[in-house]
Amino acid sequence: MTEQKDLSKVHGLGLGRGLRREAGQRVTLRTVATALGLSVTTVSRALKEGPEVNRETIELVKRAASELGYRPNLGGINLRTGKTHAIGIVLPFGREGEMNIVVASLIEGASRYMKARGYRTTIVPQLQADDPFATVRDIVEEGSVDGIIITHTTPQDDRVKYLLEVGMPFVTFGRTELLSLHPSIDLDHEVIGAQAARLLLDAGHRKPLLIAPSSHFTYSLQFVRGWRKAFAERHLDVTGDQIHFTAGTPDNGRELAKRVVTQNPEATAAFVASEEAALGFLAGLRDAGRQDFALITYGGTALPDFFNPPLSTFYYSNHAIGERLAAFLSRAIAGDDPAELREIVQAEFVDHNSQLLSA
Repeated sequence: MTEQKDLSKVHGLGLGRGLRREAGQRVTLRTVATALGLSVTTVSRALKEGPEVNRETIELVKRAASELGYRPNLGGINLRTGKTHAIGIVLPFGREGEMNIVVASLIEGASRYMKARGYRTTIVPQLQADDPFATVRDIVEEGSVDGIIITHTTPQDDRVKYLLEVGMPFVTFGRTELLSLHPSIDLDHEVIGAQAARLLLDAGHRKPLLIAPSSHFTYSLQFVRGWRKAFAERHLDVTGDQIHFTAGTPDNGRELAKRVVTQNPEATAAFVASEEAALGFLAGLRDAGRQDFALITYGGTALPDFFNPPLSTFYYSNHAIGERLAAFLSRAIAGDDPAELREIVQAEFVDHNSQLLSA
């Protein structure tokens, strides 16, 4: 009866026309309770959707809290639960003074997902001079996050071993070759490498090149395995000058292109497995006076659509990957079985016919 009586007062406040608060006033549970004429206990239980509070009151309290700008006191919640309600995304920066633009949508996807669940997202830059293991260890020892997303995995990744050992929830964008299962999302790079080789061979290029990321990374080795598999299917050899490794930056792609076409003037095509490196590779080809070169690339943005000429690409959505990484991390924090938190995503081939350019 008390609750119904209070609600009759609330309807007189005209919710929907906007509750007001004093400028600079911190909105607390008591602020919401006073505005609605309810008890602090009722408001607290309503925000938690407690079974002892009816649905009408729950909806009313949530609307009022939203209008007043109420936010839970995370400090108090953290003290009670031992949780920080924050996650960390560790992102390597491949070059000094420049932002890696292709990861922005991945950050947005992960952050949006976690924000909807009451979590803040902290971006932890890993600079060129930083030790990747130390970066992750420091985050764990600081106790500033409840879980971590890491990228650019290696086959025997020390960061993954450490996180498994200390029991910190995490998910990787990329796989390892460790025996211990861990949460991960990855593209099927071996399939992509094989498909890229077949496309270029089918287009009549006798010795297409593979421009892969650093061979330290698992996904680079997967590209190579797929590439070699496609050649082996046709009883063709892959010579040493057909596979090159480089950091995925425009500058590195440009320098590699100029060097490769000088050393291997008969080359007519390449699969550049990084859209940023491909951008530089195109510039390097122009520097070297080579307009008769076919290219395919790979990445998580629409950048290849805007290249001149547009490039055929193996595409995935960085934004969607970010959301999936966050979803897996949320489940890992909740204690789900790591064996159920593993996913292989298939890339979509976007055909701009750039593999058909003839020598």
